[in-house]
Amino acid sequence: MNIFRSYLMGGFECSTHKKRGGCRLDLIAATRHDEFAEADYSRLLEIGMRTARDGARWHLIERAPLKYDFSSLEKQTAAMQKTGIQIIWDLFHYGYPDDLDIFSPEFIERFALFSAAAAEYLKSKTDGTLFLCPVNEISFFSWIAGEVGGFYPFARKRGNELKRQLVRATIRAIDAIREKVEDVRFVQTDPAIHVTTGKTDAASKRRAENYRRAQFHAFDMLIGKMKPELGGAPEYLDIIGLNYYCHNQWFFPNRRKIMRDHPLYRPL
Repeated sequence: MNIFRSYLMGGFECSTHKKRGGCRLDLIAATRHDEFAEADYSRLLEIGMRTARDGARWHLIERAPLKYDFSSLEKQTAAMQKTGIQIIWDLFHYGYPDDLDIFSPEFIERFALFSAAAAEYLKSKTDGTLFLCPVNEISFFSWIAGEVGGFYPFARKRGNELKRQLVRATIRAIDAIREKVEDVRFVQTDPAIHVTTGKTDAASKRRAENYRRAQFHAFDMLIGKMKPELGGAPEYLDIIGLNYYCHNQWFFPNRRKIMRDHPLYRPL
């Protein structure tokens, strides 16, 4: 049985992380998707896409701790209801309220409470099953924001710590949502990557393979196969999504890109 309304789906970029210097990105506002959601959804329906991914912007909904204002979602949810499109909602797409430290225990609790409140709101607007992606790209975000300092909070050498933190937050959020909302499904996404090495020694090959396998860490933590002390169990991994990018394959350790015509390039 198909759980989504169309095989091909659309999506709307909803990143909200900060740039260096403190300026916050808001791609929904930048593309005016919040303003033109009905027209955007209608265009998808015209070409047969009846399912799409969209996002709730946490920093706008929770401007003050534990005080929620869902007005920033009203046009998107109204457009969803009017057009009948099926939406998979992101709750955390790289951005979070200014007062929170993402490495703190408070982050986990605040995210869980926000997620439950957002799920209740979205469920009240949804006809049928509610689809949620609690944390977008846990493994990728942990690497870019916690290991190499490319995204806010620009941390370095804390990637594994951040990954564990986001897994804890996801588990706590799913529990909180299930206490409040029935008929909800969860989507977990991460980029599919391929990493290899041009070197022939066993140590280099092993390091490259370990790097490649890191793409599955978040999934393995969620089901309790890896780091079971985080609280993972099979019921926390529901629908798996793999993002496939044009720059997702490279040589280790120099990160030289593997081009599509290279014999070591792997198709999806």
